[in-house]
Amino acid sequence: MRRTKEDAAKTREEVLAAAAEVFYENGVSGSSLDKIAKRAGVTRGAIYWHFKDKAEVLTALHSEIRLPQEAIVDGALEHGHDDPLGLIEQASIEVLHILANDEHQQRIFAIMILGCEFTEDRSDAAQRIVTANAEMYEKLQKLIDMADLQGKLASAWTVDAAARAFQCSMNGLFAEWLRSSKSFPVVDVGERLVHSLIGSMRRSAA
Repeated sequence: MRRTKEDAAKTREEVLAAAAEVFYENGVSGSSLDKIAKRAGVTRGAIYWHFKDKAEVLTALHSEIRLPQEAIVDGALEHGHDDPLGLIEQASIEVLHILANDEHQQRIFAIMILGCEFTEDRSDAAQRIVTANAEMYEKLQKLIDMADLQGKLASAWTVDAAARAFQCSMNGLFAEWLRSSKSFPVVDVGERLVHSLIGSMRRSAA
């Protein structure tokens, strides 16, 4: 039984690795379970043992980009934090360094922001990406609201505008880096962007 569980876990990992490659190369709409099975060297039945459809494969891939910083952010949301903007700043820069050096994470990120066609009639996969972005926005909003309640958010910013601006800036930065075949130093540019944005959101001590 133990060997069977180990084999099943290995197959699942192989399917997800193959799916990341296939989604990255073809986009989500241009990919199929057949293509994923062929790339992984398994049968469609082996995929259905673990996932009911393509959207569920995408959801599993997305769960792989949960980074250590998310646990820190979740802890701050639950227990509070004395510098919410500083936490966003630090966590974002750490994520930049991780993503810049991990090709597997880069593929998954590219799939999540570039790999789906967002038509009016959204697929399950596209809806999963929309939901993931909404969840991230909600966390940013709560942290920035925490800063506002502490009197630390600059008056030029509303909570909603600050959260939207930060999320769009970070997604746009990484998307453009990938679209341009990594033609610029994303960590250097990203750190400057994060410091500038968060700096503009901080209420002056004076």
